[in-house]
Amino acid sequence: MLNNVGVSLKKIYSNWNRRFYETIDKQVVQIKEKPQKVALGCSLGICINFFPTLGFGFIFAFLLAFLFRVNRASATATSLVTGPLVPFMYALNFLLGGLILAPAAGEKTLQEFIAEQYALILTLGGVQERLLVFLDLLGATFILGALINSAIFGTIFYFMAMAIMKKRMSSSYGGE
Repeated sequence: MLNNVGVSLKKIYSNWNRRFYETIDKQVVQIKEKPQKVALGCSLGICINFFPTLGFGFIFAFLLAFLFRVNRASATATSLVTGPLVPFMYALNFLLGGLILAPAAGEKTLQEFIAEQYALILTLGGVQERLLVFLDLLGATFILGALINSAIFGTIFYFMAMAIMKKRMSSSYGGE
């Protein structure tokens, strides 16, 4: 019986996985728009996820794509697809921000700096006190890391999307 359940779950996952990539292919790769606009949309979609958007990153990505006149579908899809990676992105923000700010703060090691930052989050006190400590933490370490990471990963995603678009366009037009 467990074997049948495992087989059923594999079929469900396989169907979902196939439909997911077909949808992404239709929404992003087969768009009849300039590849630069689609790639910029992908770049915007990843960049927005490095900042705290309280789960509304895909909406911000859509609105910013509309504002900057880049592809809204690719921005939204990229934001949604990379959404599960947000905890890792935030950790990377703290790490990179800490690498830059730890020497400036006079800390001996990065580990001590990060431990101090997390200790600030866990301090006891009133709500207003904790909120100010949290905003202080986000204000420096996190935002600096987010700015740098969004620039790095946005650029990487732009060139990756351009390469995919060029490859798809050349294969769909018979190698032209």
